[in-house]
Amino acid sequence: MFRERAAPGPISNENSYKAVHQTVRYYRDSQSYLEGPLQGTCHFGYSQPGERYELSAALRSMEILLGETLALPPGAKVIDAGCGYGRVAATLSKQFGYNVIGIDLIQERLKEARQHTTTHGDSQRVGMVNGSFCKLPIEDSSVSAVYTMETLVHADPLEAALDEFQRVLKPGGKVVHFEYAVPDQDKLDPIRRKITDVMVERTGMASIGRFTHGNLPKILHDANFENVTVKDISRNVWPTWRWLFWNAVRNDWKRILRGRFMERTNLAASLFIYPYRHQLGYNIITATKPYTPILN
Repeated sequence: MFRERAAPGPISNENSYKAVHQTVRYYRDSQSYLEGPLQGTCHFGYSQPGERYELSAALRSMEILLGETLALPPGAKVIDAGCGYGRVAATLSKQFGYNVIGIDLIQERLKEARQHTTTHGDSQRVGMVNGSFCKLPIEDSSVSAVYTMETLVHADPLEAALDEFQRVLKPGGKVVHFEYAVPDQDKLDPIRRKITDVMVERTGMASIGRFTHGNLPKILHDANFENVTVKDISRNVWPTWRWLFWNAVRNDWKRILRGRFMERTNLAASLFIYPYRHQLGYNIITATKPYTPILN
């Protein structure tokens, strides 16, 4: 389906190495993604206002929305940067006929991803590669799109990932990012800032501090992308945040009462995100790689 370049070399920057280590450690330790109600899905759900909420339907609706946002013909080659357990890749291969190249740091997750796409996707259209999307083992100008589903926050350095996306995209190719927007750290109260620092450190979200409201489009412009668009779907994500909040309260109320919820990163996130929803955002950001100008 595609030809790989040479495997990426070691990460030399100490801060980048630390971020990668934290990301790998967090996802290896977070078996709740696979064993809990998310059943291997590592993103939030999408719901229309007024509709009856059902978790699995909302999760799949988010993936369908991604496929529709890519808006490519069947057979288009796309990169899933941070593919995790392959849930998104399975949906896009089966429902849209995309040829998906899944990239992930964690080999164990790719094993599960391959099994899942064989059962629930189109395994002939999905390839999995162990690596970093800051140094993609993919040929230049060879794919129609690159997408991240809540994973660009792990890029470190962020510019390296965006440069790689530019490199592997065909001229006119598209990036699609389903990502958070957060307030400036300086505007947080001390308690909230401390909690945020702990969560970011544990999960290896090295770039999330730069995803302040309205800043990601500028970052893409600075990375030489064009036609940048932003769609705010925060209120469509709120029902999933609410579901995760009440599910955490129902199932872990004893731990919460004992004040031990910070011991579990995903539990703490479930408790804090929904009450904090008016200060957070969730956006779909799209952009394209410019066509190479023809020189006379």
